Amino acid sequence: MADISDPLARLPPEILEALTPEQRAAVWEAARPGTWRRHPVNLRLSLPILGIRLFLTVVGGAEHRTNRRRRRDRRIHPLVTFPNVVFLLCMLALSIVIGLVALAAWDEILVFVRSLAPSAGGPLPPRMH
Repeated sequence: MADISDPLARLPPEILEALTPEQRAAVWEAARPGTWRRHPVNLRLSLPILGIRLFLTVVGGAEHRTNRRRRRDRRIHPLVTFPNVVFLLCMLALSIVIGLVALAAWDEILVFVRSLAPSAGGPLPPRMH
């Protein structure tokens, strides 16, 4: 079985045999897999939503790409596309809902804690036995 990380392994054998060592090296350099360094933030989630499986990957860390590579990446993967805008709007709506639920829960916790504490109106009345 061919090594999927080797781009030369995906070439038909007759083409591969016809390449000189210099041509093989040039093809390898042009088609080599991208090098992903270990990132401090590396979240990879697979989410079952509405009967289909979606994936979400978030990586973050220090920027090591050159200006030229960043310009090329922005051209190939523009930020403002319809799916990206829909995704960001859904994340905004989800964040608002989670925030509202958290605020309501916090209010309930405060009401409960205040019900346990004595009133601030003065000393406690004597206890009856």
